[in-house]
Amino acid sequence: MVQLLSQGVALLRGINRSVEFVLRPVIIVVVVAMLATVVWTVVARLTGFSAPWTEKVMLILLPSLAFLVAPIAYRRAANVALDMLHDALPKALKSVHSLLLHIIILGILLIALDLSLRKVGLKWDGMTLMLDSIFGLDLNSIRPFKAKMRIPVIGIQWRHVFMVLPVCVTLMIIVNFELLLRYIIGLFDPDNRLVRPVRSFEDVSANVSE
Repeated sequence: MVQLLSQGVALLRGINRSVEFVLRPVIIVVVVAMLATVVWTVVARLTGFSAPWTEKVMLILLPSLAFLVAPIAYRRAANVALDMLHDALPKALKSVHSLLLHIIILGILLIALDLSLRKVGLKWDGMTLMLDSIFGLDLNSIRPFKAKMRIPVIGIQWRHVFMVLPVCVTLMIIVNFELLLRYIIGLFDPDNRLVRPVRSFEDVSANVSE
């Protein structure tokens, strides 16, 4: 059982590491673009030069950066967290606690995926019905952007900008599956190396097994 789960972790880890490899240069480009936009905004205000597009570009880059970073940060636990309860638990219960938390997170991510798909004009009725029945929600009430709703000045459709949401939420769900498998292994073998959290700064050579 543990060996089968370990193979699943290895497969998902390979996928998630490949995603990180692709996202990193994209994130760097977005950060540089944000910096350039901010600098140009300051220069424009000091010189009286009209640059109304800078504010709209930041409306695109800032949320895009947040969601592009999210899959990497989630996998590496590079987020603010309260670990007092988790650290106080016996080793045998730590995996149970983490498993339950990530099951809850999976539910939240599935809802986010459904909502973000609807917002860009796509829908998955089967998943919507399942989520509605489990959580007692009415996700059908969410309406997509109007087809011609565009960002002022630069003219890009909002639905095109929001495509980053379902894509990155899907990547976070794949990360969630890897973490769930790791904690399920912890139920059978709390001392297994795969149960250790992925480090915030994973070094390829030093942490090959993670």
